[in-house]
Amino acid sequence: MPSRLSTVTAEQHRQATEAVALLTGTLHEAGLQLPSVSVDFRPGSITGVVLVELGRAPARTVVEIARLLREGLTARVQQQR
Repeated sequence: MPSRLSTVTAEQHRQATEAVALLTGTLHEAGLQLPSVSVDFRPGSITGVVLVELGRAPARTVVEIARLLREGLTARVQQQR
């Protein structure tokens, strides 16, 4: 029988796994990669909160991700006008 905590965090695990897949897929389309992005299950087993570990990346990758976010935000603002 699953513990109450594992029952509570099961949906969070699913959401975190989907979030990682969405992020890595989107970054792949942009030609980018976060080498150690993953679901961090450890805190969930203690706190009930499942986290996504974004890990470490080269500065140039982070700059490209920031640039893409800025472009997306600019496009969103222009679309809302």
